[in-house]
Amino acid sequence: MQPLHGRLSPEPVPALAGIERWREAGPELDGLVRLDRNERVGGHPDWFLEELRARLTSELASVYPSPRRLHEELAASLGLPEERLLVTPGTDAALRAVHIAFVRHGDAVVRLDPTYAMIPIYARMFSAEDVPVRWDAPVEELVEAVRPGVRVVMLANPNQPTGTLVSTDAVAALRERCEEHGALLVLDEAYFDFCGATGIGHVAEGENVLVLRTFSKGAGFAGLRVGFAAGGPETMRALYKVRSAGETNQLAIEAARLAVARPALVTDYATAVAAGRALLEERARALGLEPLPGFANFLLLRVPDGCDPDELVAAVRERGFLIRGPYPYPVLDRCIRVTLGLPDVMARFADALEGARS
Repeated sequence: MQPLHGRLSPEPVPALAGIERWREAGPELDGLVRLDRNERVGGHPDWFLEELRARLTSELASVYPSPRRLHEELAASLGLPEERLLVTPGTDAALRAVHIAFVRHGDAVVRLDPTYAMIPIYARMFSAEDVPVRWDAPVEELVEAVRPGVRVVMLANPNQPTGTLVSTDAVAALRERCEEHGALLVLDEAYFDFCGATGIGHVAEGENVLVLRTFSKGAGFAGLRVGFAAGGPETMRALYKVRSAGETNQLAIEAARLAVARPALVTDYATAVAAGRALLEERARALGLEPLPGFANFLLLRVPDGCDPDELVAAVRERGFLIRGPYPYPVLDRCIRVTLGLPDVMARFADALEGARS
């Protein structure tokens, strides 16, 4: 029997047309120092690994996970009621859940341009109107983009890939505008640990602000996939309804509990990253590259005229380091991006960069 229209399965939904995704890298990157994905660079302290190993039991693998203790401990550390928190498998899962719970076909989603790549992808996946606002536009322009029909404003703060930060006053003005139009303001604070700026104070004041955090960056749990969302009780109830069963694994939960109990895991690393930034900025300037200001765990470097960023990225890779660039955005013209880490790693990378420039 011939299948109808020559297919054995239904057509994908139209919203997926034109979306391109790439598979994750594999063994071909073994042996290279990964300074291309804003992960923790330099490893975890021995005390953390020892305490995490002590929690590894057969039951941890065989029993379905429960984030309840992590919820309680997060609530205590943030000074929020437990019902205003939801543990998620990283920020990405929370972004997706927001679209499932709140974005209808044809709704508008406002974002910075450029921004974290998955934000516009989710808008397209869920048949929403993608409304980009230039990353450095006046605050008034960003606020005025929130109009009837806008359901969600996605604000990565600090932003990625620009590393820039929207001010506290601008966030407050944006929240007020969102209240006027019944929109949800989502603050993706993936890089909070490196700047300290947060909108978490708005969470206790109403329903229309949702703060997302991850343990991937400062804590260095990118491979474990754990984070949390904080928002109003009704918002959190809606997000809880669309979560997958047992979606955060127990090993990730235990690692996050350790990070909450021992905040030095993050604060010590953030201090080391700041020192690594200072070292790399100085070395890069001596090589004729221009460090751009930023508030995250990466450094944008603008290469001088006459230097091909593609060739520089390739030359650095030959010396054992993966970095990002160049970018298609005018604001990042001739820029490369380097994930920051411990000073000794940054010193070794600077040596490789010097070799690539010579």
